Amino acid sequence: MAGPSRGLGRGLDALFKGYQEQPKPSDIRTLPLRALRPNPGQPRKMFTEAALEELAASIRSQGVLQPLLVRPIPGTEGQAEGAPQAYEIVAGERRWRASQMAGLREVPVLIRELTDQETLAVALIENLQREDLNPMEEALAMQELREQFGLSQEDLAQKLGKSRPAVANTLRLLHLPEAAREDLREARLSAGHARALLTVTDPEPQDTLRRRILSDRLSVREAEAAAAHWRDRGALPEPLAVPPKREDARPVRPPQRVAPSMRSLQGRLHEALSLRVSVSGTEEKGKITLNFESSEQLAQLLSRLGLEQR
Repeated sequence: MAGPSRGLGRGLDALFKGYQEQPKPSDIRTLPLRALRPNPGQPRKMFTEAALEELAASIRSQGVLQPLLVRPIPGTEGQAEGAPQAYEIVAGERRWRASQMAGLREVPVLIRELTDQETLAVALIENLQREDLNPMEEALAMQELREQFGLSQEDLAQKLGKSRPAVANTLRLLHLPEAAREDLREARLSAGHARALLTVTDPEPQDTLRRRILSDRLSVREAEAAAAHWRDRGALPEPLAVPPKREDARPVRPPQRVAPSMRSLQGRLHEALSLRVSVSGTEEKGKITLNFESSEQLAQLLSRLGLEQR
């Protein structure tokens, strides 16, 4: 594998901040959907049908709130008589797919001349700023950013606005065997289950524990207890029992599942505000968290809310 390239003209920091800046109206163009092509290097591999349907419904009523970022595909102009110049989607494939479902013929875009490496960086950053990647997509995107731009875990954590332990725990998931990776992609295992599996370093009992988690629907706490039993005694417990509760232990809350409508709202807010957004709760009661990473982003957010910065 070739070493990381450090030849980004505008620098990685500029890409992290610059691609999310509010575009000038004069920079926005409209292109037909048939002129756009998905990015073959798109880090996001799974697009949930229900979430796309919700975004399509929003687009039908409000239109596409944030333009797609695209770059020209060299050599495609005039390939066939009447064929338009083709453009590759750098950021916004979900909006493109949902716009097709909504029956649109054209969408707003920002056209930028970007190198392959700049395109990769923006696509990775755009996906990592979202909160609904599955754990394997997130780990793979982080690792590719590290390899392409020679980042340490600390550098990556700082640029993504995450803690270093959170980045390290995510990257550890790449050490899982393929069967466990697939379970993570399909949400059959949680990241907590996966981290428990990683502490069982012998492949055979590790896979046995994985299958028991799936068949017996073990909680993360139960999986951690089974892994600790293996580390202490060299064998998994039989049967895998629920660990006894301590009197002073706090009750373990089951992980909250986010409804598709709330995941869709999270995506729409991200696309409208160009900020990292997390949404929890239900349509009746919940919480929305907006994350800004510079004074410029805060000023833009306040401006869009009709507020002045004091």
